Amino acid sequence: MEPSVHIAYALRGAGVLCAMFWFEQGNDVFGWFTGAKAHEHPAAFFMLGGYHSAPNPTCYRSAESDVYSGWLVMSQSGEHPIDPPSPLPNAVGHELERLQDAFVKEWLIYDDPAADRSEIERLRDIGLPVLDPNIRPSKVTKLHTDAAVWTYTPKGRPQWRALSGRPLAARLSA
Repeated sequence: MEPSVHIAYALRGAGVLCAMFWFEQGNDVFGWFTGAKAHEHPAAFFMLGGYHSAPNPTCYRSAESDVYSGWLVMSQSGEHPIDPPSPLPNAVGHELERLQDAFVKEWLIYDDPAADRSEIERLRDIGLPVLDPNIRPSKVTKLHTDAAVWTYTPKGRPQWRALSGRPLAARLSA
């Protein structure tokens, strides 16, 4: 399975505004995201239940960046914890973990002791700030840099804009 990917990066300011992947299975959309929010970069898995079949799909997200920990349902009145188990089918949870690991290894690097210091130095060499998370230096050339926010979504893949037009999906990036 090859997920759709979207990256948004601000050279001046927060750095990674949004890094996410998603895939569709039946009527649902599943994925993972991280992005800037109030000087932090929270991360979570998500599910848009009934995205392709319901007029108002149900939006769920993990409370942490752990597919097996608590989950929240998003509604007009805010986010509310749901009782276990998670809304994800078991096979989807395992696939999300596998894809998240591959996505982070391909696209992101964190400035921590375990990081490849040569990649961190390469970011500095090409004039990019070192924040958490960072775009891997080898991926910077894939970003479209013709606007203040640099972006990447591969051609021929579903675009995040197509998902974000739905009310609950738009909240994921809020």
